Amino acid sequence: MRWLVWSAVAACIVQLPLALVVAPEAANFNAPLTQRIFYYHVPAAWVAYLAFAVTAVASALVLWREDARADRLAAASAEVGLVFGTIALVTGLVWATQEFFGYSALEDPKVITLGVLLAAYFSYFTLRSNVDEDKRARLSAVFGLLCVLGVPLSYLASRASIHPDFTRPEESLDWRLGLILLYSTVAFTLLYAALVSMRVRLMRMEEGQR
Repeated sequence: MRWLVWSAVAACIVQLPLALVVAPEAANFNAPLTQRIFYYHVPAAWVAYLAFAVTAVASALVLWREDARADRLAAASAEVGLVFGTIALVTGLVWATQEFFGYSALEDPKVITLGVLLAAYFSYFTLRSNVDEDKRARLSAVFGLLCVLGVPLSYLASRASIHPDFTRPEESLDWRLGLILLYSTVAFTLLYAALVSMRVRLMRMEEGQR
């Protein structure tokens, strides 16, 4: 785990000057300075979706094999996903309020669906903390599988929102920006893996102390 943690730390340290200094300003933005938030917003959103997908896969393993390791992975990944999902929501709101005059978050489908998705995973942990230990893993697994249905809905909401979509030809990024965004995504993915690994290890220690 140590090499993973140090790799994540090194990648994130390198990402800071790349995103804040090296990356040129993107064209067609009204707020070029806050545009740099994308180097944190997009990777955070990707990691949140990845984390919730891992929770779903681990939950399926719990239902199939009743594996305690899978249950720990599901909970740890959901926990880290909530953190990154909250970062994505906050950074997206900061950018949108600077980029669009009269922006209202309550009228943005992307914000609404992401907020509902995060609320669902908060409920996931409420369930885990209020269910008897002998039933916790299976009930949490079922709920974890249901929650992941919100991930594609949140992603597809971008097409009904003012949220930029870099897959469209008219909104594609300069290749230099694209490379830095890709590097940022890799760095955040390493950070996610390191945090989940540490959280799983901490769960094992907590269980051993009972």
